[in-house]
Amino acid sequence: MSFQDGKIYKVKKLDNSHRYWKNVEDAINRNKKSGTKYVIGELYLISWQSKPFPSSWTKQFKPNRRFFFHGTSKQSIQNILDNGFTIGTEKNGRMLGNGVYITYHSNKSRNYSPNDYLLSTMIYAPKTLVVNPSEKLDLTLINSLSKTVDAIEVRTNSIVGNWTMKNHEICVFDARRVVPRFIIKLK
Repeated sequence: MSFQDGKIYKVKKLDNSHRYWKNVEDAINRNKKSGTKYVIGELYLISWQSKPFPSSWTKQFKPNRRFFFHGTSKQSIQNILDNGFTIGTEKNGRMLGNGVYITYHSNKSRNYSPNDYLLSTMIYAPKTLVVNPSEKLDLTLINSLSKTVDAIEVRTNSIVGNWTMKNHEICVFDARRVVPRFIIKLK
């Protein structure tokens, strides 16, 4: 197996006859505009060793079970299995503040994956500020917002500062609120 069980999450390799395989493949291709579709080479189911967030969170709200994606390296995935997501070690931009960045768009997350690994995640963020298409988010507000909301979700064609977002993106401020569900290795 390519991945070892971690301290927080355990991992199980699935074969292409597993019932999740088609659901995940449909999800990674749902926003692709070109005729070329992504094909899964390997798929791993991730489950908790122990719940990585307080039990009270599940009483406050139900998790959003849509597929979100996070592109990263194979080494970082193993670190996430051991320690969960962390904030402050990412090499990429921080347009929406310090947090874990995820998206609905598998092609966007693939840009951040040097060896074609994606994490499919769930988020537990009931207080999410949503910036809809054509709405504007002032960059000077972002630091103060991170103290009052769980996440900022900017949708395609929303405006952040002077930048029009080409793809949907979410920044979740508390890393425990992002829970990995699947590891996807694209062919």
